Amino acid sequence: MSLQRVAVPNGVEQKVGADELFFSTTDRQGRIRSGNSVFARISQFSIEELVGSPHNIVRHPEMPAGVFRLIWDRLYADRPVGTYVKNLARDGSSYWVFATVTPLGTDGYLSVRMAPRTPLFTTVQRIYEYVLEAEREAAERDGLNRREVARLGKERLEEMLRRLGFHSHDEFLAEALSGEVAARGRMASGTYARPWAEGAIAEVLSSSGALEEILASLVQRLDSYRTLSERLERASTNVLDIARRLERTVDTAQAASARVADTAPVLHNVARVMATPARTAVAELEQLGPRLRELRGYLTELRFRIALASLHNDMVAAFAAEVADGAAPASSLSEVPHLCDTMHDSVLEMSAKMQEVNRTLHDVVAEVNLASERLQDFYRFLGQWRILVVRRGAERTLADLVQPIDEEFAASWSGMDMLRDLVREFQAAIARFDVDAVEAQLTRIRSAAAASRALV
Repeated sequence: MSLQRVAVPNGVEQKVGADELFFSTTDRQGRIRSGNSVFARISQFSIEELVGSPHNIVRHPEMPAGVFRLIWDRLYADRPVGTYVKNLARDGSSYWVFATVTPLGTDGYLSVRMAPRTPLFTTVQRIYEYVLEAEREAAERDGLNRREVARLGKERLEEMLRRLGFHSHDEFLAEALSGEVAARGRMASGTYARPWAEGAIAEVLSSSGALEEILASLVQRLDSYRTLSERLERASTNVLDIARRLERTVDTAQAASARVADTAPVLHNVARVMATPARTAVAELEQLGPRLRELRGYLTELRFRIALASLHNDMVAAFAAEVADGAAPASSLSEVPHLCDTMHDSVLEMSAKMQEVNRTLHDVVAEVNLASERLQDFYRFLGQWRILVVRRGAERTLADLVQPIDEEFAASWSGMDMLRDLVREFQAAIARFDVDAVEAQLTRIRSAAAASRALV
């Protein structure tokens, strides 16, 4: 049965429970294929009414078009997405969710949604109000069509996210989803525990619990990676700034030494030669910035994928708990394989990104070590140059350069020590991602869900 939107917003807002999860699947055109009891109850449409209807049957008119442009851009790239969404129920009341949407192969999408709970949600609500006003003003004043309005809204959203300190939309997604999943975990802890469950349902719940422990350990490890990565970025930026000042000071020493080239040619030659390792050290440190931004991108995707897998795993447990309670038939577990598919995809992505983290860290280590070696070369030439300054009687001409060079070199060397320590700390924290352990639990969940459905 297909419905058209008939509700008019009435200003009443429903509150979604911390333990509640919405579930639905759609085809590639956005028409609903299935939904769960939470979706039906809060939207106030029956499952029979929802199936076949466009998912935007619950779209609230106060949602900026730019939000959906961002969602579809990512989905068209075959990547899962998540964001805050205000929905409209049948009676005109509204309800907020953090919605995730994940491609299901080539023929549809799977969505799991939860109540938003983090402080970021309040900030995003204010941003949506600003973007919605900008969209409406552009449509009325400039006569923009729907596509143009959505593009403008997307640009405004991205601009506001940058102002919040997010380097990219991906970083916002990772922060928002991981934060909401963590907040939900604190408030809904133990929601799906069913000690009395037996047979296949008990197996689904047990495997889901084991998988959650694996994912929780990954979250803890990832938090340490992120902290170390941020410290590495700050330290490398600081050291690069010092090294650039050192390079400029050496250039000044080289120019000053040229003034005494006639009386002290060897001094001029050493000054010229010692500039080379200084420049090489700067060049190597400049490579660190892009490497560390690359590392940050991999860690961002890891955070998003782990949080998404955790949410999908919770949805598996929610289906099993409803069956254990007698609130839903065992046939509802027919959605579990779809959730296992999305978790499998996330596992593959996590494994790939973990390999990229290790590869990038290897490159960072090599660049830090090479910069350190070049600074050591520079120090040897600097020592020779300082001795020659005294021997050639050039103290009066060059004395004002010796102290700045010493100070900048000491600062850069101290910074390099800190970088090397951080790299060693990061290397010690890296652990292998056990794909097989996760896949084993997913296989158990699939088998147990199939066994439970077979008993119907």
